[in-house]
Amino acid sequence: MPANVETMAYVGTVPWHGQGKQVPPTVTAKEMIQAADLDWTVESRPARGTKSTVNSRGKIKFSRHELVRVPRPNRKEEEVVLGIVSDRYKPLQNTEAFNFFDPIVNRKTATYETAGALGNGERIWLMAQMPGAIKVVLGDECQKYLLLSNSHTGQGSVIVKFTAVRVVCQNTLLMAMQDGQSAFRVRHSAQMGKRLDEVGELIATANKIYEEAAKCFQKLVATPVKNQQMLEEYLAALFPMTESQKEHKTYPPKWEHVTELFDTIPDLQISGVKGTLWAAYNAVTRFEDYRVVKTENEANRLNRVWFGAGADLKLKALMEATRMAQNN
Repeated sequence: MPANVETMAYVGTVPWHGQGKQVPPTVTAKEMIQAADLDWTVESRPARGTKSTVNSRGKIKFSRHELVRVPRPNRKEEEVVLGIVSDRYKPLQNTEAFNFFDPIVNRKTATYETAGALGNGERIWLMAQMPGAIKVVLGDECQKYLLLSNSHTGQGSVIVKFTAVRVVCQNTLLMAMQDGQSAFRVRHSAQMGKRLDEVGELIATANKIYEEAAKCFQKLVATPVKNQQMLEEYLAALFPMTESQKEHKTYPPKWEHVTELFDTIPDLQISGVKGTLWAAYNAVTRFEDYRVVKTENEANRLNRVWFGAGADLKLKALMEATRMAQNN
């Protein structure tokens, strides 16, 4: 289980963590599931040691259930308990997760890009690439993706994110939805099926979302960072100074790192990009995507960048840059 990326399949170039099995661009959902080794199931069972109760209809109920990864036939596998949930929790199987994207993939309006599992299967993900690209300025464009994530631990919802990857450096840009949220979330419950129908409707409107994102990105690239004070205002909103730093008038280290990227990274010096809020925003996202945390392996890094604190920071960076662009 290298880098804690248990299994993974991908289309195209080798991912940054160097793991996984390459598949052709024409891969089907079934082939992608098999290549990513995701053809296993999860069952909800009464947790060991949990006392049963009998309801008014005489049905036996258990308050706590275990989410168990079930060994596949003819495989040398053991059962793995992934999490503890209530009796209302409904697991979403990996094959069901792929059903979200099957309609648009089958209509050739998207292609599978990557899929995999982290740890023992606690989290699985699926990414599909939409056709076309967001052209920000000449020589700088972003590919469009839909990223689905599901947790088998009982913690968190099924998540569908709209995201883009800036081609020149492969940094991930997370887009805010129309309601200001970073993703579309569906709780694991009896109502999940109905909510998943809404996900299908959401995916159908993806082009409109990306058109709005293009306008946002183009507004950022059209807004110059006029002076050092404006850059510091932006960074202060993302990485607030401590009282000690204010007292001693010292800059947070993250300010210095992002500023160096803003001033020196070649792809941020492209004509039309250099010195803009688009460059400042990309300096932040690049910093977050590529920074090295000593206690973090590659899978934890992927989890941070796509689903955790890194994703939250990048969304905040986009919202703050957008606010500043509107006020300038």
